[in-house]
Amino acid sequence: MPIFAEILEKLSFLAGTPAVAGLALTASLIVIAGDWRLSLLALLAQYILAGLLCTRLLPLQLAQIKVYVGVLICPMLYWAARRVVWMRKRHHPPESPPLPPWPASTMSLPFRVLGMVLIGLAVYALGSAYPLPQVPAEIGLACYWLSLSGLLGLTLTDEPFQAGLALLTLLTGCELFYAGLESSLLAMGFLAIGNLLLALAVAYLTVARGVGPVVEREAGE
Repeated sequence: MPIFAEILEKLSFLAGTPAVAGLALTASLIVIAGDWRLSLLALLAQYILAGLLCTRLLPLQLAQIKVYVGVLICPMLYWAARRVVWMRKRHHPPESPPLPPWPASTMSLPFRVLGMVLIGLAVYALGSAYPLPQVPAEIGLACYWLSLSGLLGLTLTDEPFQAGLALLTLLTGCELFYAGLESSLLAMGFLAIGNLLLALAVAYLTVARGVGPVVEREAGE
């Protein structure tokens, strides 16, 4: 049995309320956290927890695909973000004012926290009034939380890196719901490829947005 399938099997006792609570925490960190490394760790944990929940909807061999996708995506995004940070530091003169944090947050921390509180209230209301069909109730709550958190994250930033993490969170919520409707290998494979292509585009845009001005300034000099 592949290694990730073994890990999911050993952690299967968490595939319920603990995993849903963990997904709510990771989605909240992605929206609220200002440190890109913390956001990436939250994304990786999110993929692992989503894989755990998928074991309740899919065969173990298919559920582990979600973990494989996360293990491939997170290093890709880490490399892109690390390159931006390295280029900013390398081309920043020592006598210049300190660089602003990257990625820059459009909204303040209290506003983002308030947004997540409102998301929690909305998830509770939607889960009670409009439970998702063909998935357990707690997984339906996770789908709502991930999807709404992703939408909120997209509206709060214009940085490709943060927007990409929010979009991947939104897709994870949609995929959890879709896993209850379709459990074929072909469908899971297409979803995995879509996630990887999206992450590749996010990594490219992150580097282009972060490094582009530095390269243009050097060319001008």
